[in-house]
Amino acid sequence: MEKPIAAIELSSKKLKLVVGYEIDGKVYVLYTLIKPYGHAIEAGQFVDPNRVSQTISSVREFTDPAAKLKLNISDVLLCVPPYGLGVYQTRQVTTVVTEDSKISNLDIKNIYALIRNSAYPLNDKALVDVIPESFTLDQGRIFARPPLGESSNTLTVSAKVQTLPASLVESYQNVLLNGGMVSRRNVVSSLAATELVCSFEDMPKSFILVDIGSNVTTVSFVGNKALYGSTFFNWGGDNITEKIIESFNINEADAEKYKIMYGIDNREMNFKAPICTTDDGNGQEVHHFNSELNEIIKGELDVFVNYLNDAVTNVVSQHDKSYRSFPMILIGGGSQLNGLVPYITPKVMSETVTVVAPKTLGARNPTFFNCLGMILTHSKYLNLNDESHPKVGQVTRNQVK
Repeated sequence: MEKPIAAIELSSKKLKLVVGYEIDGKVYVLYTLIKPYGHAIEAGQFVDPNRVSQTISSVREFTDPAAKLKLNISDVLLCVPPYGLGVYQTRQVTTVVTEDSKISNLDIKNIYALIRNSAYPLNDKALVDVIPESFTLDQGRIFARPPLGESSNTLTVSAKVQTLPASLVESYQNVLLNGGMVSRRNVVSSLAATELVCSFEDMPKSFILVDIGSNVTTVSFVGNKALYGSTFFNWGGDNITEKIIESFNINEADAEKYKIMYGIDNREMNFKAPICTTDDGNGQEVHHFNSELNEIIKGELDVFVNYLNDAVTNVVSQHDKSYRSFPMILIGGGSQLNGLVPYITPKVMSETVTVVAPKTLGARNPTFFNCLGMILTHSKYLNLNDESHPKVGQVTRNQVK
C-alpha cells in the first residue's frame, strides 16, 4: 500500500483533514475529520490565528476508538486559497547530464531548478507550484509525464508557474507551524479542485469552476484541464443563514436546519403548514411559511448571481468573451442547496450548470473536495521544493478483541 498522506484545509470556520493515498489516479481514504474553530479566517486573513493553531495541535496526535485508528501527523499537504493568484507560462531547456543521455531524476530536478530560478520578478509574491504541461525531447518527442529513461540530449519543459502573495503563504504556514505541523507542500485550492474534477468521467475539458464556501466563493477558469486563473468574492452559504435568522428571529442552528431541509421548495401542497413558529415579543405567535423562506433564499441568490457574473467576466477577461459561456461546475458545501441549479441557470452566462461532489468512499461530503484534490495533485506533479511525499508519521489500527 502507498504511504498515507495527510491533507489539511483551513476554511473560514473549520479545519478539514483527509488522510489517504493515491493509486492509479484515484484517491483512497483512511480517515476524515472536520473540527470547527468558529469564524477565525476572513478571505485569507487570520482573525484569531491562535485558535486555529490550537485546533491544528489537537489533531496532531489523537486516537479514534470508533475507527480503531491512531494518528501521529507531522507534515502535511496544506491548502492555500487562490487570493491574488498569478499564473504564468514558462518554457525552460536543460542539457541531459548522464553519460548515456537518458533522462534521470537529476535532469528533472535540474529543469525544476531552472524554473524556480527563472526571471519572473517575484517581489512580494511567493512561488507556490509548477504545473508541467509537456516534456519535449529530441526529434520533437512530447510526453505528458517526466520521460524517465528516454534517450535525449536536451529536455524542454513547458509549464505554468503559480504565485501567491508571500504574506498570505507565510501566514498559513506559520499558523500550521504553531500548531506543531510542517507544510511539506502548499497546494492552491483551485488547482486541487480542478485536478479532482478532471479525474471524473464525462467532465468537460474547459469550464468555470465555482467553489461556494460558508463565507467566500471562489471562481476559477479552467481551459483544456489547466487552471488559468481564479478570483473570489465575499459571499457564501452563511449569507442565506443570516438572512433567515434576521427574518424569522430564530437562532443560527435552526436557521441552518431550515435552509438545508427546504432550500428553494416549489412543491404545491394541499395544506399550508408553517415551517416554524416564533414569538413577536408581545406574546403573539408568528407563523413562517415555505413561501417566505423561498423569497429570502431567492433574494440572497440574486445577490450571489450578480457577484458571480462579475467574477466570471473578470476571470476570463484576458481571453475570448465566448469563454464566459463555458459549462459551470459548482462545488463546496454551498452548492448543495436545494433548488440552487434551476434558479441560477437562467441568470448566469454559462449554458449549463452542474453540481459535482466527491465520489471517494469515506469522503463524499463536499467539504472534503479540496483535500482529496490535494492528494491527487501531489501524486501527479513533482513537488517544487521537496521530492519526498508528506506522510503521516504513524498510522495504526487497534486489534479487534
